[in-house]
Amino acid sequence: MAKIKVPVWLMAVGMSVTLVGGAAVGYATRGTVDSAKPTQAALPAGFNKVLATYATIQGNYYKDVSATKLADGAVNGMLSSLDDPYSVYLQNSDKTSLDSTISASFGGIGATVQQGDNKLTIESILADTPAKKAGLQVGDQLLEVNGKSVEKLDVNAAVAKIRGKIGTKVKVTVRRDGHEMTFTMTRAKITTDTVTYELAKANKQVGVITMATFSEPTASQFKKAVKALRKEGAKRFVLDLRGNPGGMLDTALQIASMCLKDGQTIVKVRPRTGKTEVYLAGKDYDKGFKVTEPLAVVIDGNSASASEILSAALNQNGRGPLVGVKSFGKGTVQNVAQMSATSELKLTIAKWLTPNGSWIHHKGLKPTIKVDYPDYAKIGMISSSSLKAGDQKQDVKSLQEMLKVLGFDPKSDNGFYGPTTQAAVKAFQTANKLDATGTADTKTIAAVLAKLGAKYQGDDPMLDAAIKAVAK
Repeated sequence: MAKIKVPVWLMAVGMSVTLVGGAAVGYATRGTVDSAKPTQAALPAGFNKVLATYATIQGNYYKDVSATKLADGAVNGMLSSLDDPYSVYLQNSDKTSLDSTISASFGGIGATVQQGDNKLTIESILADTPAKKAGLQVGDQLLEVNGKSVEKLDVNAAVAKIRGKIGTKVKVTVRRDGHEMTFTMTRAKITTDTVTYELAKANKQVGVITMATFSEPTASQFKKAVKALRKEGAKRFVLDLRGNPGGMLDTALQIASMCLKDGQTIVKVRPRTGKTEVYLAGKDYDKGFKVTEPLAVVIDGNSASASEILSAALNQNGRGPLVGVKSFGKGTVQNVAQMSATSELKLTIAKWLTPNGSWIHHKGLKPTIKVDYPDYAKIGMISSSSLKAGDQKQDVKSLQEMLKVLGFDPKSDNGFYGPTTQAAVKAFQTANKLDATGTADTKTIAAVLAKLGAKYQGDDPMLDAAIKAVAK
């Protein structure tokens, strides 16, 4: 079954990061364009003070300042003045991360690292990758990268050290069966799956397709998912866009076109000046491949941008209901302009409107069928590594609420670690074969989170409602 959105407290449970992963995109882009190159004569008079400030700093500041640093500061200052979080200047690793996420291909070794029980371990290994060929195995504990310890790093920091330029070498040291082993691998280009799919357990005629982002390969992966599920017996589909921050506009256009009749409106893009551009479904986008089966779309507060474009297009053209909670509400389009080999400018260049002409910016899409997450998904995160009798804080309240959900009622959720909370912790520890000390140490907290995570993945009222709606 497709996984539901990860709540805050679950981020610490079994958290894993692919060694080829990247950051979320979070915007609808129309593609990469060349940056403008104005001449000095074309600069407005107001920029004289910028040049004067630069000259004054260079000539009078008490120590040397890099011209590049000052130029970057000026660029960031201009963008900051726009008060637009989606218009940003990206440099070095930030640029690389965005580029990699858009392409969904990265320089890595083809494995996934999991964080849990105060250690990093290899969770999975992709076939025909450097990790597989070198002999890494699932369960190997990650110790060092290029001779430097990563044991005290979080999973993201450790993975960042393993990622790198395609064709370069990386040494990874692991512990297996008590022995340390070092593997030297050459980083390769690996395309990640932005789409996962399976038949719904509750109804084998419903195929559930989950899209994590809208990257370059997402449309082809979506098409592959539809074909595979059809062979398995799917006669209708649920598209799960929860937690999907968006991505490439072209990808959203392709997928929407596959699900709509030719000529139906997908989205309208309105620039500051000029005519509104209307994008229609057709062979230019879908190459003749169509999904005609009944559909339902699942959304949440983190479904943004391209996710909202696809959701609105399908819903407003009568292709199916939106199930879940109100979406994020991002109604602008960005372009990426290459500024140099190591920097680029992501700039908002237009607003987009739904097929019926609505601008959902800061408003979001309202679900046709409103279904919220389970109440316990909203329990606050436990940040403490250990909790004991006498403690009084928010973390204790979170622990009490979690224990109650798991059937170990502490009789109170007042945030005070008293006798009844201690007894509940002991009962949980005994049931899970932990030392029954009554103190919620690191292992106990990890076990509580793991158990709650397992329960969470089994409770998905949003998906259940979508399956029922599409099966009518």
